[in-house]
Amino acid sequence: MREKIRLGIIGAGAIAKLSHVPAIQQVPEAELVAICRRTKEEADRLGQEWEAKEVYYDQEDLLKSKNVDAVIVATPNINHKDAVVSAAEQGKHVLCEKPLATNLKDAREMVKVCKSHNVKLQVGFNQRFWNQVIIAKSLIDKGTIGKIMGFSSSYRERWDVYPAVSDYRYHLEQSGGACIIDLAIHRIDMARFLVGDIKDVYAEVKHSVIPSKVDDNVWMLCNFENGAIGCISSDRYSPAVHNATALYGTEGTLYLSTETFNPFQSVPLAVYTEKSMDKIPEIISKYFYPQFWWNKPEKSWISIVPPRDNPYVNQLKAFCVSIIHNKEVQVSGDDGTKALEVVLAAYKSAKEKVRVKLPLKEEIIEPPSYE
Repeated sequence: MREKIRLGIIGAGAIAKLSHVPAIQQVPEAELVAICRRTKEEADRLGQEWEAKEVYYDQEDLLKSKNVDAVIVATPNINHKDAVVSAAEQGKHVLCEKPLATNLKDAREMVKVCKSHNVKLQVGFNQRFWNQVIIAKSLIDKGTIGKIMGFSSSYRERWDVYPAVSDYRYHLEQSGGACIIDLAIHRIDMARFLVGDIKDVYAEVKHSVIPSKVDDNVWMLCNFENGAIGCISSDRYSPAVHNATALYGTEGTLYLSTETFNPFQSVPLAVYTEKSMDKIPEIISKYFYPQFWWNKPEKSWISIVPPRDNPYVNQLKAFCVSIIHNKEVQVSGDDGTKALEVVLAAYKSAKEKVRVKLPLKEEIIEPPSYE
């Protein structure tokens, strides 16, 4: 049994530099062996900086390396399919950045090829791996807030604050969309993770402010299979990075946030439950600080501040462990496909001004045009 997974990175841009390489350096089960970037000078520089033993300028050459067990695909969205399929055909496991693809036809083929070659395919929805999200999931599964009937989540970030290497996100032929497929898709995945599958969508997907003629203002109203209603919103013009998620259950409420905070969010996770002391999970009682020491955490808000671990570290560790111990990945290709399907349903809804039921009949739906 291999103790370390030897990794190659395909696409050495901002997300690799800011997140994936630092994660590899912190995960004992991971080792960076190879990188691929098409620009030779930049590839050589990064290879030296990141201490990669092998540097390539063509992904096919990297994928032929016998020293690579798995790859992280961090290219522009339109290139995900070719990299994932080629990796699977070479027997390499894959951690692919979100979105999995830009259309369902490609996404389904990617999943199928990985399964047929018996390689792992994990999709990079890193926000599932924040400690507060993991705790929230455990509380929900234990019925701490009862049956969830309402979900709302917001994720906002101005187009010019992220230190991107290229502007591919604002060229639809490369990205397949801007705000919704880059930001809101994280909250679509979180909604599915915490609440369950979405059965229909009504959406407004607009261009409002930013220079590029792409979507920068998104609101989605969703119905879930379990009967809950949800609202997901996102934009690319708000100067303050903002994220907030709320879940409303029949026996309590749960608030959480991930990367950033604002005056309305003083803690990463807050829980209100009507459950009695003997029926609530231990973590709630551990974090409860009463006004009087004899008070119990009943019908009270409990603030939870878990360690601020890097979700990319947790994500990569889970990926490596799934390979080493031959376990199912925590965020599958099917998860990536279903999140993408909601995005495409939102495109269809916005263009046709109708509520769109899932699953979609179409495999390819282009984003709205604002020219």
